[in-house]
Amino acid sequence: MNTNELTEETPRTNPAAHTSSLREKAFVLAFLSLVSGAFAIAVGFACYLFFGRTSAGTWYNPYWMGFFFICGFLAAAFFVFRHDIRTKPENLFLVIVLSVTCFSSLALDVNRTSWDDGIHFRHVLEWSTPGHEIALSVSEAELAGLSRPPDYRYSELAELYGFSAGLDKKDAITSGVIVRDSIRSLYQRVGHLPASLVYTVLSMLSIPFSLKYVLARLANALLYSLVTYFGMRQLRSGKMLFGVIALLPTAVFLASNYSYDYWVNAFMLFGGACLVRELQTPDDPVTPKRAALLLGSFVLAFGPKAIYFPLILLCLLIPKAKFATTSASKLFRASVISISLLVAISFIVPYLFVNGPGTGDMRGGSAVNATEQVNFILSNPFEYAKILFSFLATDYYSFFGSKDFITHHAYLGHSSWILWILALGLLGLTALTDKSESDKAVCTGKARALTLSLNLVTVTLITTALYIEINAVGSKVIDYVQPRYLIPLLFCTLVFLGSHRLAWPRRLDSSRKTAYNALVLGIMAAILLIGLWQVYIGRLY
Repeated sequence: MNTNELTEETPRTNPAAHTSSLREKAFVLAFLSLVSGAFAIAVGFACYLFFGRTSAGTWYNPYWMGFFFICGFLAAAFFVFRHDIRTKPENLFLVIVLSVTCFSSLALDVNRTSWDDGIHFRHVLEWSTPGHEIALSVSEAELAGLSRPPDYRYSELAELYGFSAGLDKKDAITSGVIVRDSIRSLYQRVGHLPASLVYTVLSMLSIPFSLKYVLARLANALLYSLVTYFGMRQLRSGKMLFGVIALLPTAVFLASNYSYDYWVNAFMLFGGACLVRELQTPDDPVTPKRAALLLGSFVLAFGPKAIYFPLILLCLLIPKAKFATTSASKLFRASVISISLLVAISFIVPYLFVNGPGTGDMRGGSAVNATEQVNFILSNPFEYAKILFSFLATDYYSFFGSKDFITHHAYLGHSSWILWILALGLLGLTALTDKSESDKAVCTGKARALTLSLNLVTVTLITTALYIEINAVGSKVIDYVQPRYLIPLLFCTLVFLGSHRLAWPRRLDSSRKTAYNALVLGIMAAILLIGLWQVYIGRLY
């Protein structure tokens, strides 16, 4: 390394000399928030003059005004944190992810917009009702939250307000019963715990159903934002790649709804960041605390979807020299292997030996039979291999298929293809160029080979499991494998590609690094806001 070339770890100037105190930043941001609020009110009044009263009879649309407030607030945040963007971009990232996820969660209101949100709301109710009884009593409002069809959403404020008021009245009527899902363990349902805790407390306070339904969902947005923020802080370089993945519109949309995907995505990102940090700091020994944090984050990530368990084997990339003693290194590696086996057993044994494959998911049609599908695969391994390869090569890993895990908003549809191309371009750009000298031990041939192999193994397991569970016996095509299942794999795959020699800009003390980070975060914030306006906010009047 050239002695005149500076890295992010050894800046030429003291960042503190250019960074105002936290108190000053908070004061300035609060003042600019008032300006943003005034801006939102002005835009709301302008909309009234142009469009007239809303369908609810008001001169203002609270969702539109909230949207324009967030736009102004994020613009103010870029100004306030402008001196931190080079060395501490995670501060600005936190403002972006926290603002957009929380606003989205609130703005989606009681509309049903996301994949299987009724099922996820059911698990929230199961957590909030302790005990071992199989049948759980629910109110008519909760039953409506469970059973509404996917297209049950409103584009007029009057209808939305009327529906919310109707739910609040029905919450006092107990007339429904649901059966507790006894198959899923507490470990598998851990992703629903934050929302359930909030929902339980709000129910004890007799909060109206429409409000507690939204506020409980907000817990997911808060947890996702904080976990990804602390994950980005772990990294020496690669923060922009991390940020692009965490801010993908589909990932943020999932974090704004009832789901467990937000949990898997957040802790996989955090675990991947902890792993990369260890590789980026070869001279810093692994402490027991950091080892526990690394392995624990993967264990938490695997709870709702244990099928991602092969990815923990990436921890074996940490060299033995990083450990204080040989016994510590052996203990760590034994822990990695043990965790991978235990997590695998947690879903393989019940599936194959306790409950058996069963009949499968009838959403795939009457020709679905999981037991017969397993027999088909075992009897025709080469034929299934051809079916699997065709699906992965022409569909799941395809260029055009990427839009389904980048800009897909479930039942709301896709945002503009331009936003997809921009996000995909940033994903590729940051994967190749968001590097530094500290990535010498990250972007190695061994690391690339292992991460690509584990990616393929994991995707094969996911695809095969769904082929068995929800596809017709012997089907030549594979359906129901959602592209969003790739999101947890992205960081742990892309961060090992590229090379430290491709790092741009090379001189991290220059204004080019600030511009690089600001441009990436700015474009991702714009992609999120424009997409949300296109698929939802702009249609609600």
